[in-house]
Amino acid sequence: MKFQDKFTLIMSRQSRFEWGDEYIPSTLAVPREAPKGSRISRLNSAKLGRALHALSTPERVFAQLALCHPDLLDIHEQKMLWPYSAGHPLRGHPLTKGTFPASVRGTVEIAEEIGFKHHLFVYEGVDGRRQKIPFPYQGDLLIYMKSPDGIPYAVNWTVKDREEAFRERRYSKPKTPIQQKKDRDHGELRTELERAYYASAGVRTVQVSLDRVEPEVIANLDLLFVVHDIPLSHDQALLDEFSAEVREAVQAGNPVAYVAIQYGKRWGKRDQFLTRIYQDIWNQKLSINFFDNIHVDRPFNTDGGDLFSVYGSLFEESAP
Repeated sequence: MKFQDKFTLIMSRQSRFEWGDEYIPSTLAVPREAPKGSRISRLNSAKLGRALHALSTPERVFAQLALCHPDLLDIHEQKMLWPYSAGHPLRGHPLTKGTFPASVRGTVEIAEEIGFKHHLFVYEGVDGRRQKIPFPYQGDLLIYMKSPDGIPYAVNWTVKDREEAFRERRYSKPKTPIQQKKDRDHGELRTELERAYYASAGVRTVQVSLDRVEPEVIANLDLLFVVHDIPLSHDQALLDEFSAEVREAVQAGNPVAYVAIQYGKRWGKRDQFLTRIYQDIWNQKLSINFFDNIHVDRPFNTDGGDLFSVYGSLFEESAP
């Protein structure tokens, strides 16, 4: 896709967004738009009421982590960074009524300040005139959280596979010392550009990398997300009674699968009861150690391992 066509597409999706509209990311997780070689995925979220578009495995994992948080309001993935000054990402949100959040500074101005060469492209107008204009950068995951007093705030997550990727572009590829210096300078300045952009509106940026997440957590998030929104046809009172017995089984150190088998024999549709167990874990109604692999045919470990006691700092409005 040509830069002008991509620019027009991004602006059509992002420039007129208002809270209450369905959010459309700058780049969709489809082969014709995603970067070549990327591992794309579309996550159908019950909380968002739409599919979230992840362009990499790390984005998928951290999107699932955010979606699991009880205080999450929304996520804007692949959000455009405005080249020129624009409103705060939360401007117009129903929960910010009566407040006046600060605007963001444009990336062009920030790039000039920090000595970063902003990406430009040649735009041809309808009259045939050609001019160079800035091409918008994109973030990874902008998450919106609800504070204890009910006021929303945003946190910008910039996502990589490894921590060193924040400091050097194409860090894993062989290169000459001169090219390595160029890629390090580019990586550091691009990271600073995004941090300064959101900081201008009081939004914290957090660097999150997949190498900081335990494999068991990744596996559990994948397992639970697949079933988190499956509708259950059993009566709600029956399901609540089942959940209570599951909690008793966990406290007694018994495998919860046996409770699902018993209910399945009596009421039918055993798989629905198994699904209910996973959904209770996803919705934090059943506390387990999230750093052990979830096996319903074994006793759950309930000793520590709370997901957001470990990763809670990633969601905080200010750095701890």
